[in-house]
Formats: sequence, C-alpha cells, structure tokens
Amino acid sequence: MKTMKFRLNWLKKREHPVPENATCRNCGAQMQGRYCHVCGQDIFAGTGIPILKLIGQVLDNAFALEGKTPRTLANLLFRPGFLSNEYMTGKVIRYVNPVKLFWMASLIFFAIIVVQNDRTGWQKEAIKNIKASDNININLPSEEKNVDIETKKQQIIEFIALAPQIFSKFAPYVAFLLIPFFAILLALFFWRKKYYYIHHLIFTIHFHTFIWIFYSLIIFLHVVANPKYPAWVSFMFFFIPGIYLILALHRFYHPKIQYFKSWWQTIWKSILITILYFIIFCSILGFSAVIFVKIYFPELAS
Repeated sequence: MKTMKFRLNWLKKREHPVPENATCRNCGAQMQGRYCHVCGQDIFAGTGIPILKLIGQVLDNAFALEGKTPRTLANLLFRPGFLSNEYMTGKVIRYVNPVKLFWMASLIFFAIIVVQNDRTGWQKEAIKNIKASDNININLPSEEKNVDIETKKQQIIEFIALAPQIFSKFAPYVAFLLIPFFAILLALFFWRKKYYYIHHLIFTIHFHTFIWIFYSLIIFLHVVANPKYPAWVSFMFFFIPGIYLILALHRFYHPKIQYFKSWWQTIWKSILITILYFIIFCSILGFSAVIFVKIYFPELAS
C-alpha cells in the first residue's frame, strides 16, 4: 500500500506558498496573489505541473473538453441550425469554437480518406497496370515524340504513390478556402434577413463540420466493419447532407415561420445554392489540382 501511494503522489498537484514581493514572469507586473492581475498568468506557470494536469491542458486545447465537445457534437449532428442560432444569440462559450471544431473534423476526415485508400489498395493495382502497359497515351509536342516511355511511367507511378499523402496534407486548406464562397451565396440568397456576414460564415462552418463528421463516421464504419446493406441505403448517404441543409437553413433563417411558403422558399434556395456551390467547388478543385501537379510533379505538367 505504501508503494502504491508513493507511485501516485508524483501525479498529484503540490501546493506551494506564494512568495512575497514576486513579479509576474510573463509581463513583469507586481503580483498581488497567485494570479497576475494584469495578464492572468499563474505565478507557478511552467513549474512543477502535474503530468495529469498537463495532459488535460493539451487535450482541452486540442478538443475543448470539459463537457463542451459532447454538447456541441450532439447539437450539431441532431439539431440542424441550432448551434448557429445559439452563436447568433450570444451563447458562445458553452460550445466548442466553430473554427476549431471545423479544423479538427476536416483533419480527421482527410486522414480517414488516406487510410481508406491504403486499405482498398487501388494504388498498388494502378501501379501494376501502368507497369504492365506498353502504351502510355500522353499528348506531347512534336519535338518530344521520342520521350522515354519508361521514364514517363516512373513519373506517373511516383505521382500515384505520393498524391494521397500530399492530398491529405493540403486538402483541409482547400476545404477552408471554400467556406467564404458558401457564406457569400447565403448572404446573396438571404439578403433580406439583414444578417451580418459573420452569421452566414458561422452557419457555413457548422454545416461543413457536419459534412466532415458525417462522412468520417460512414467511411470509418466501412473501414472497421465493412457492413453490407442495400444499394438504396448507400444512395441515401448522399441525400442526408442535403436534407440537413434544408432543415438547418429553415431553423436559422426562418426560426419563427412554419407555414408552407417558408419551407418551399428554403427548399428551392438550398437547391440553387448547392448547384452554384458545386460549380465553385469543381472550379477551385480543378485549379488546385493544376497547381498541385505543377508544384510537385512539373515533369507531368510539361
């Protein structure tokens, strides 16, 4: 028992008396207690932090724990538009920061995409087919007709091998670039609401976070369990975000209007927004792909 107590004592927080006439090591102000009245830093910050508290601080900074994450995820997944309304009415601190949640969700989503790619083995199959092929159909200028086919094959194989890793690294940034465009579409279609652009932006961040989390769960389920279900169920996975968008838009932009006309306006606006956003998405994705190839594989772009 004594040995067990000794092992647990090093995890516990040690109480130290506050020294007299101490100054804050962060801002240099004269301390009037344990916490600086100017910058708020603990006088013992950085010295003798128990390991469990240190781990807790890291987890809290990364995932905003202390009850915020379960509350935020539950409302985000099952109450479309609710979090955006809460933010608009000033109820902010009780939930995870929208940008932090979006960033973590997008990182997890693209990481799962890479794992899924490794699991399906499509890269190995594609590389095998390229090696076995004697005819690589590549458009080349007349002065490059005699290019070494084996060299070109090697370049394509290198592209296939490295593309998923580079994609997972930069895709979250591309996804983040799309956020302002969706918010602009919302501002245009719901201009009569007189909302500030930040309100449209918060709604957009919450909606995209739902998409990343929803498809992360679907892909993760395939990776872990590989369930078998009818084709119509798989087809419905593409419609659920659309249904979620309609419900979220109506709750956020028509919170007190429930008659049929308001629902019809929400539906046709969501369809037009989706079509326009898809065009913008494909344009940015294509432009990013061209830049990606020119930076990392200039020999293929030439």
